[in-house]
Amino acid sequence: MRAALTCLLICAALVPASDGVAAVPGKAASAAGIERAIRGCANRHREAAGLPPLRASGVLGKAARLHARNMAARGFFDHEDPQGRGPLERVEIFDTRHEFFFVGENIAAGYPSAAATCQGWMQSPGHRENILNGDYTRVGGGFARGGPYGRYYVQVFAKGGQPDGG
Repeated sequence: MRAALTCLLICAALVPASDGVAAVPGKAASAAGIERAIRGCANRHREAAGLPPLRASGVLGKAARLHARNMAARGFFDHEDPQGRGPLERVEIFDTRHEFFFVGENIAAGYPSAAATCQGWMQSPGHRENILNGDYTRVGGGFARGGPYGRYYVQVFAKGGQPDGG
């Protein structure tokens, strides 16, 4: 078996009680900037724990972005999408070289910022476990606006990939 999926058993989805307003009134962050912040969240906490940083992955970023956009557009919030695909299946859509073999995912919705999302993930044992899992080597971040919660955040973690950004 080439893949192990950890997130469905250890990660609960996070939805805060906030109304999803922007963290800085009048200033909307770009989706690309939010996705960088999602990746940076993992690496700041890994560094503080003495773990090596995760390298950004275009493949994992595409899988994360697909899921965030799909949740916003279709109004659901779950690790499994309406087509029955989980994190591993979404990564496989973009992983044409079959380089990733251990995949995990954190999702959140409704938080006002990437920083607030990161704090929520770190306060949740399952999400924290994904962020601090020493087996992961790569990370991708996804973000989308819309849907019932207004803002959807996704981190996808994996082991494998090439140094060229795959």
